[in-house]
Amino acid sequence: MAEDKAGIDSILENLALITDGVQALFPTSKSVLIYELNSGDFTYVKSHFKNIKIDENQIKIDISGTEVIFILENSYKQEQIKEEEPVQVKTKWEKIKLFFTTKSSESTVKG
Repeated sequence: MAEDKAGIDSILENLALITDGVQALFPTSKSVLIYELNSGDFTYVKSHFKNIKIDENQIKIDISGTEVIFILENSYKQEQIKEEEPVQVKTKWEKIKLFFTTKSSESTVKG
């Protein structure tokens, strides 16, 4: 039991050092650290935080103003990146041609 307690204390001490370092890099910004843990590590961390809100797949803690989030491995859905079609930019002359083509077809429809 003492070894287990020392393990989580060591983890928290190291996280505190990491958060201090991150805050030193960007002192005016908000920092968020995300760790994706395998099932065993996630269960281990989860078992040591009883007084905080724990989601089934996510644990959030705050260390000196830096949010540290532990998520269960593969518990999130990746959004598929859609390839967007390239935007075709028309030249000034193509726009003018399109304008007159559209205007002349409208006048033939009305006439």
